[in-house]
Parts: sequence; C-alpha cells; structure tokens
Amino acid sequence: MSLRYFGTDGIRGAAYRSPLTLEEVSRWGAAWAQVAREAGVKRLVVGWDPRSSSGPMSEAFILGVGLGLQVLVLGMAPTPAVAWKVAKLTAEGGKTWGLMISASHNPPEDNGLKGFNELGEKLEEDQERAIEAAFEALPEPTTISAPPSRLELRPYLSHLGGIDLPDDFKVVIDCAHGATAEAALELFRGRGIHWLGVPADGPRINVGVGSTHLDALSTAVLAHQAQLGIAFDGDGDRCLLVDGSGQTVDGDQMVWLLAQDRVACNDAPPGVVGTLMTNGGLAQALAHAGIPFVRTAVGDKFLLREMARRGWDLAAEASGHLIQKRVGPSGDGLAAALSILRALLHRPADRRWEWTFRPWPQRLVNVVARDRKALEACVDLTSAMAAVDARWGEGVRQVVRWSGTEPKLRLMVEAQESAWVDQALHELEAAARRDLTLA
Repeated sequence: MSLRYFGTDGIRGAAYRSPLTLEEVSRWGAAWAQVAREAGVKRLVVGWDPRSSSGPMSEAFILGVGLGLQVLVLGMAPTPAVAWKVAKLTAEGGKTWGLMISASHNPPEDNGLKGFNELGEKLEEDQERAIEAAFEALPEPTTISAPPSRLELRPYLSHLGGIDLPDDFKVVIDCAHGATAEAALELFRGRGIHWLGVPADGPRINVGVGSTHLDALSTAVLAHQAQLGIAFDGDGDRCLLVDGSGQTVDGDQMVWLLAQDRVACNDAPPGVVGTLMTNGGLAQALAHAGIPFVRTAVGDKFLLREMARRGWDLAAEASGHLIQKRVGPSGDGLAAALSILRALLHRPADRRWEWTFRPWPQRLVNVVARDRKALEACVDLTSAMAAVDARWGEGVRQVVRWSGTEPKLRLMVEAQESAWVDQALHELEAAARRDLTLA
C-alpha cells in the first residue's frame, strides 16, 4: 500500500494548510505517540528549524503527543542534532524516537515533519503507514499534555569538535538563515572566515542563500578571493561546496575527497554507497582506487539501509547528503563540512586542491506537472527511453523518477560524450511533456 502523506523525507507542504494545519499537526502528534508506544518507545526528541511556523507547529505537535510519551525538546537545532541525540539516548537505555519540524531546502512558507527511529535513522515505510492510519482514525487531537523537558545542543556540538582554521585559509560559509546559523559560528573558527546567511531568520530561510542557491556563495568566494565556499541547507542535514573559482563541488566530489583522505591515513573505507544519480565518474574513480561502490534508489534512507546491510560507513548523494557512520547516524552538513576542511588541511599545501575526479557529462531536467502519473502510463516517455537504450546501450545512463516531495518528473541523462547527453535528454523531455499535463 502506497503512502498518502509521507514522501522520501517526511511530510512536507505549505505550513498551516492541509495536511499541516495546526489541528492536523496535533493529530499527527497523537498518531506518532500511538505508533511509538506500540513499538515500545518511551521518549520523543523534538527539534525544529527557525521558520516562523515552526514554533506554533511544535506546540501543536507536543499537545497531540499528550501523556503517552516523555517529550524532550531540543528546540531550534539542525536535523542531524535530533538524529544524534535520539541514537545516544537509545544507547544509554530507553527506546527513543525523534521528530524534526522543517521543510529542509523549501521556501519559508513551507514546513514539514521528519521522523527518526531509535537508530537515529528515518522511519521505515511500515512505521510511516502505521502513523498515517492512526492519523486518519483519530477524531480529535488530545488536549492534555505533560510539560516537555529541555535538552541542550552543546553535547552534539562537543561531539563534532569544531575546527580552528589557519589565518591564511579563506573560506565563505553560508548558513541559509537556517538551523545551522548558531552552531556554525561556534564550530568554525578563524580570521579568514566570511559569513553569509546568518543569523537564523525564519522569513529569510533559503531565500537566495544556502545550498540550493549557490550564486550568492560563488559571488562572495570570488569577491573575498577565498579558497572555498560552504553552503548548508535550511535544516543542516546536507551541504555543498564552491571552489576558489566559484564552481560548484557536489556531494560526489566531497565523498571522493573523504575516501582519498582515509586511504592516505591507511584507513580505506570498505566501500561507498551512492544513488542512481551518482556520477559515473565517481564510480570509475573509486574502482581505480580499489574501493567498492554500489548504487541505491534516491533518498538517504535507502543509503542507510544499504550501509547497514554491507557494514559500510560512508555514503553520499550528489545533492550534498553525506553520511559518515563514524560521526553520526544520519546525513549531517556540519559534520561533512568539518571533515572536508580537515581532509584539505591534511594534504600538502601545494597539492591541496588536486583531488577532484573528472565527472561524466550529466544533465538533469525537471518537468513540472499538475499531478503525478504512473511512469508505465507515460506511453511516449517509455517509448523514448527504449529508443535511447537501443541506440546507445550502456554508453548512456538514464534515470527517470518522480520527486519524493513535489510533482516534478526528474529526467537525468549521463554519458561519457556530452553530445549523447544532450540528444537523449532532448528526446526524453519532449516525450514527457507530451505525456503529462503541465503545471
């Protein structure tokens, strides 16, 4: 049975509109508590990003939880801080779940609910289905609740450790006016740091800044003649880089740097997990280094499952989700940025920037539709995909999928020859537009 409300990253949409009206958020709290209690959970850690709607939504959710669980409020914090605290509390004794109120990289008017299980990982689909069923069965939200307890963010910051950068190391750090703004000021120290997207500011979160709006970061890197730029998303579970020339450095390149750093330290990773969107150049580079590589479906929960199955500890998505199991249970933008900076400083100064792989030409096009349509029902598109396979075979890799959070059909084509990419993508996009009712 498919999920009605949950996407690949929780429940997300316009704040105060269904299914995220305050009354519904309170019902979600009651549903979460019911399913958690049935799973033997005793405590729930709650955090949120600085959006204007996050405070009222957190109050509504906690009201819905009622007396069934002990609520531990972390407050305004990055998403990975919630995940880390959940895993730590569970390890110390007492099954704990987590809830983050955030819409990640979405604009300020949106919000969402992200759930974490006792491992600090995203909820499984069967748990999400159970929550949806409980939500739809509940008539009215609970009106009695116990006062929540407060948690401190400092243990999470102490765990990450922070970094003192050399005075001659210039870096621009963009916090997207989001959940990392306060933490980053403590963790990253140095006279050569220039800040963007601070302070935390709900009405400005992700507006022209952050990992989905890198132009401001690129401009600042060039203006300050910085060696590196770092941009977090609104809730801090991922980051992207900009090099000294203002060019984007994605999650594929970042995980390649970390893999090389571990090899240099005689601590080669047993393998790296990527997704269907991971660039073929990374797979080739890892193979040449003798490091196994596998792909999963898009979404950090699929990365985590594959990592657990294989016993591997390093994974990444090109979008900037980088999971280091040695550091924390989930994707963590602050931890990724700290690891990147430490890896760069480990390298000889004259070779500090000679670490990237040559990416295969790859393009992604989003076709925005009014409604989702099953891919097997897209006759022209499936025919075009078959034609691409027949013409180029393994010379072209195509990935066609719906976004997990929006009615966007994502078309990705990758090949060693850029002309093949352009031609194949042109044919796929034209076919998709014939099949879909466009927004």
